[in-house]
Amino acid sequence: MSFVLTEIEWSMVEHLPELDLVDLAAELGLIPPAEIDRRTLVVQCVLQLVEVGRSDGLPFSKYDREDLESLPREHLVALATVIGTRAEVASVLASGQRTLKALQKTRPNSQVALMLPMLLTAVARASHR
Repeated sequence: MSFVLTEIEWSMVEHLPELDLVDLAAELGLIPPAEIDRRTLVVQCVLQLVEVGRSDGLPFSKYDREDLESLPREHLVALATVIGTRAEVASVLASGQRTLKALQKTRPNSQVALMLPMLLTAVARASHR
């Protein structure tokens, strides 16, 4: 079964400049093709974010609390499992804040940190599949 963005998830990022999406892909270790299909690239980035979450965690800030609280329980559990923490918003935030702090030291203008809030529901849903 392949992952497909919902229309709501797509609407969060469809108007972003293509360069921002390409920068995100590059930061995630993806090589975008010469002809870019924006939706396909976003899906690839979402799936790669899940993999990055498994190995390095995901960067969250205190501003992500409401979005994390609004996730369906099974998606929060899946996201917490991916990043290796308890399935509680406070635990996900604490882990994410540590990841964000480390990321800001090495990549202060990280596209991952900037774009994760817009992709959060998709990443959480992809974690659940």
